Amino acid sequence: MLAVNARGVGRSFGAVTALKGVDLEVERGVIGGIIGPDGAGKSTLLRLLAGLLLPDEGTVETAGFNTARDPYAVKDRIGYMPQHFSLYGDLTVAENMRFFADYYGVPKARFEERKAELLAFSALAPYQDRFGRNLSGGMQKKLALSCNLFHEPEILLLAEPTTGVDPASRREF
Repeated sequence: MLAVNARGVGRSFGAVTALKGVDLEVERGVIGGIIGPDGAGKSTLLRLLAGLLLPDEGTVETAGFNTARDPYAVKDRIGYMPQHFSLYGDLTVAENMRFFADYYGVPKARFEERKAELLAFSALAPYQDRFGRNLSGGMQKKLALSCNLFHEPEILLLAEPTTGVDPASRREF
């Protein structure tokens, strides 16, 4: 089964055509990238793959599910990290983690173990009580990645994950 299978995908926003006739196949286990200039439709394509937008034409399957017919099945199998900080600035690191664990249905019995793993992985353990809005750009990216990994997704979609991040954090990421 393919991780991603898009056929003849098109999407417009009013008179602006963001995508037209896009075909994309990504095998499971592959790390790939979508490159192009600003305005080329990369973010639109990622939102379509995540089931956050519906295509105007064509079909999109992610993790074997049609994103238009079964977006909730897709949500349970992917992690999607948009380019800009999309977590809750008025929640602490730990509270953001709890929120996303609940959102993804992570069992309470698994929460503390997974939280410890992700805090160690991201080096955010000392900052558990810091509000999201008070984290550096690199720390916000690490928190966003950790929240998207909580449910151990089959597929991870990252939109410019290291934009605005210092070189040291970029290497860590």
